[in-house]
Amino acid sequence: MGRKFEINLVKFLYFFGISSFIYLIKKPLAKEWLLVFFIKSYYASLVDNLVVKRGYVQYPTRFPKQVKTSVLFDYILFPITCVFYNQLTKDSRIIQCLLKVLYFSIPMTIAELWLEKNTRLIKYKNGWNWTTTFYSLSFSLLLVRFTMSVIRLIFNNKYDLS
Repeated sequence: MGRKFEINLVKFLYFFGISSFIYLIKKPLAKEWLLVFFIKSYYASLVDNLVVKRGYVQYPTRFPKQVKTSVLFDYILFPITCVFYNQLTKDSRIIQCLLKVLYFSIPMTIAELWLEKNTRLIKYKNGWNWTTTFYSLSFSLLLVRFTMSVIRLIFNNKYDLS
């Protein structure tokens, strides 16, 4: 794929992400979903920084260039996806959460693998592969879901998040 395609894809994904965010905050329980969004952004930035510094993943084409990680993925797309996952599983039991995580981690893994093979937006290095991506995406979604369960349990309607 050419550089122009990559730049247009990144622009489209920024637009899609921002549009999704606007849709997200109009939903009931907007405060809770914003909390999920920010928790996921925090987790993603910590993990991606570590993965990039250790040389497992590289983002040759990124915006802004000064940041070595993927701002688009860490701070927009993955947190929005995590919010949608949490909305889908808010009242689900553990087994349902484990099954529903596949609705998100499988398509995301396929998309990232395609991007890795066909663009310069992401490159795997030093043994990182699609299975590592799949497990890390799945674990990350479940970690945020677990974190929100703990927050709900601790506050147990003491502070209404809706």
